[in-house]
Amino acid sequence: MERGLQQGDPLSPFLFVLVVDVLHRMIGEAVRNCRISPLLVGRDHIELTHLQFADDIILFFPPEEETIKNYRRLLRCFELMSDLSINFDKSSLISINCEEQRVQRMCSVLGCKASILPVKYLGISLGENSRLMSKGVAEKLISLQKRFLWSKEDGRNGMALVK
Repeated sequence: MERGLQQGDPLSPFLFVLVVDVLHRMIGEAVRNCRISPLLVGRDHIELTHLQFADDIILFFPPEEETIKNYRRLLRCFELMSDLSINFDKSSLISINCEEQRVQRMCSVLGCKASILPVKYLGISLGENSRLMSKGVAEKLISLQKRFLWSKEDGRNGMALVK
């Protein structure tokens, strides 16, 4: 118990998911308590705060200084509670329609570097120009979507769920 798990232990990913779920809940609670403002997306104003994949997290927020400070506080609190450390040197802030001076201020609060679109995340190009995604990656994504939409649970072909 005191030494943790060995690297490669099959229990490790499950424990990590349990711990990182706490961060997800902390963010949700901070939004409910109006400490963090979500990013409002689209005409329907869908609230977007974060996406998590394994040990990566993408945080979405409007360029409000108080929200950024509260995110920093929340992440520091998570570090102290979980004994996990967030590597802000590897983190970057990608702004959209924001002045350079404001971006630098946000980076200094978060302790990370600034970056611009397009970027690659999980091997997929993200940004304004979809031509940056390789043909092979695009075909693989389309294949996964089709398999999800048109196959049965056992993986065999089934009835189409969409046209």
